[in-house]
Amino acid sequence: MKFKKYLNESMQRHCAIYKAKNKKWYMELADDEYGEQYDATTYGPFNTFKAVEDYLDQFSNPGGMNIDKSGKKMVPKRSPNGMPVEKPRR
Repeated sequence: MKFKKYLNESMQRHCAIYKAKNKKWYMELADDEYGEQYDATTYGPFNTFKAVEDYLDQFSNPGGMNIDKSGKKMVPKRSPNGMPVEKPRR
């Protein structure tokens, strides 16, 4: 019997959503299960928190996330994994 992988499955991995000093929202998401922050790709900028949530729906459930609405974080120039910040695809 074959099983399909559905997007609503949970995969425990680093996920953080935050507002940066430019008043835009960013999301860090590790690519692999049990991935840590240093494994994460940053996606953004997003204009609203809701836009980040909607974008996250295209990935498997990360099993939890950190949310920082303070707007005190620096605007990311690179992802924690060293790759460029990925612009959200529509």
